[in-house]
Amino acid sequence: MAVTDEPFVDAHVHFWDRSVEDLEWAWLDSGFSAYRFDSGDGYANTRYLPPDLIAEADGTGLAGVVGVHCAEPIPDPEVETAWLEQVADRHGLPDVTVGRCELARPETPALLQCHCRHQRFRGVRDLTAYDSLDAGRAAAAMDAAAELGVSVEVRRSHDELRAVADLARRWPGVTVVLSHACLPPSRDAESLAAWSAALDELASRTGAVVCKISAVAGRADPDWTTESIRPWILAAVEAFSPDRCMLGSNWPVDRCYGSYRKLIDAYREVLSVLDLAERRAVLAGTAHRVYRIGDQPAA
Repeated sequence: MAVTDEPFVDAHVHFWDRSVEDLEWAWLDSGFSAYRFDSGDGYANTRYLPPDLIAEADGTGLAGVVGVHCAEPIPDPEVETAWLEQVADRHGLPDVTVGRCELARPETPALLQCHCRHQRFRGVRDLTAYDSLDAGRAAAAMDAAAELGVSVEVRRSHDELRAVADLARRWPGVTVVLSHACLPPSRDAESLAAWSAALDELASRTGAVVCKISAVAGRADPDWTTESIRPWILAAVEAFSPDRCMLGSNWPVDRCYGSYRKLIDAYREVLSVLDLAERRAVLAGTAHRVYRIGDQPAA
């Protein structure tokens, strides 16, 4: 049984409630396909809210939650950030939130200002970055992120991480988060070697990039075990160091592939090779620092 007296901050959780009039979650519908996500048979839950997570997380040492946007479609992403703030006011979670944006859009600097109206907002994620990420086109948004103290989360194929390095070099004051560790769709030895080498190079070239290890036990490894996810987690930690790595569950999306307790126990087992300070950094410290959990927003 994994030890749970070292707190765990879950850096990637999604919440929804399909009864909310101003928001949609079309990705919950059977047959939805976008952003490299397919909702096979659909998700039966009308809602997934903090009490649901708390029930599943019993006994895992959960001590903090980062709520990441997931409404789709959403013409005005601030609407979801405002809703997540209301959810947190009602339930005490999530502790902080990550909103949606598209870095290349000219209105994004104004959107970041709007996101920052909400006390728990800490960062943005750009789902379009996987297909298109250019520092020049993102300049206005990155300038605004630097001014407002907002983190920027992106995901790219591991052989296209130069664009991430460009962002980090041009805006060293902005924390750039690798979404889902930029994990490849294949989990074979060749992919592990190529991905690990790409992370090593990125980590050595930049200091402001942190790695969010999440979705490691999901659709790319549906029959995962602690042993199958171990090399991926440890390779990311070796590349970036514990102080630049954090863990997320990608819950409840990845509940199709196992229980929450099984996942967090596996995380703790994999990290047992680290010393106490290193484990605490990956389990909670990095997320606390990056997302300023417990602090007032900078803006």
